[in-house]
Amino acid sequence: MDAAMVLACFLPIGFLAVFIGNLGKKFVLYLVWGFIAALPVLFLDPIIISQFPEIVSPAVTVSPFLEEFFKALPIVILALLGSRNSNRDMLVYAMASGIGFSIIENWVVLSQINLGLAAILVRSFTTSLMHGCTCGIIAYGVILIRDFPRASIPSLMLGFYMVAVLIHAFFNLNYMYLGLAGYIVDLFLPLFLFLFLLMCYHIDIPALFRPDKNEN
Repeated sequence: MDAAMVLACFLPIGFLAVFIGNLGKKFVLYLVWGFIAALPVLFLDPIIISQFPEIVSPAVTVSPFLEEFFKALPIVILALLGSRNSNRDMLVYAMASGIGFSIIENWVVLSQINLGLAAILVRSFTTSLMHGCTCGIIAYGVILIRDFPRASIPSLMLGFYMVAVLIHAFFNLNYMYLGLAGYIVDLFLPLFLFLFLLMCYHIDIPALFRPDKNEN
């Protein structure tokens, strides 16, 4: 089943190539960062859980906070340093980081459980797309607030980070506790998120709320 796992882990990259287009060198760099970001999460998760045994459902209450923080770290740092990328590039880089992270996570998880090929492909695809989309939400926050006063940026970024964490936690909660209904929701939720992000990144939403200069 090793070949199936390789196919499942790298399937989302092909999905991005089809829907977003050519993937350049920076995409590879952010993908590699996603690989790297998985390492501190894999290290810190069990430490935090062991120190706080009263924590209920760590996959819902702990992991989303750690994972979203490390996945989006380079995007947020570069934004704070004044780096600017096009909206399309921001989406691609965020998705790359999230999918890179999910490749390592899926490899670790799938190597510990016995699933059929179809289950492996579905789980890998949905979790990878979810990881990419939640990172994309944080990156979209960077786009929306980069022209705001610098003093307001930390609190606004925290808001987008929390939205990403909550969606991630909701995704984990579904498959852990809601049975078949949860699996069905998790099958379609990442796809809806991705389509919603595509719409957001291609529409200048802040411009919709700016006053028309031609109005008197």
